[in-house]
Amino acid sequence: MYVKRLVIDAVKPVGEYSIIDLATDMSRHVKDGAVSIKVEEVDIRTEGLKITLEGRKIDFIGIQKAMKERGAVINSLDEVSVSADGKRTD
Repeated sequence: MYVKRLVIDAVKPVGEYSIIDLATDMSRHVKDGAVSIKVEEVDIRTEGLKITLEGRKIDFIGIQKAMKERGAVINSLDEVSVSADGKRTD
């Protein structure tokens, strides 16, 4: 089974890097897909993010590492879709 879609609620530090930088880092772990990041709220120190990843194969461990390297923190996994056909697609 492979993760095909993932929606993450997360926070990142304000001003240290852009959401473009974070999306670029995360996209390296999404095969044949896309990363979308929306800033939902901003306070003095953090930005609240809704991150949507879609692709043929999402490496969740890689996503976690990419976020950790940037100082972003996962609050919750709000949605997930996995392939259930048992076929390897890589």
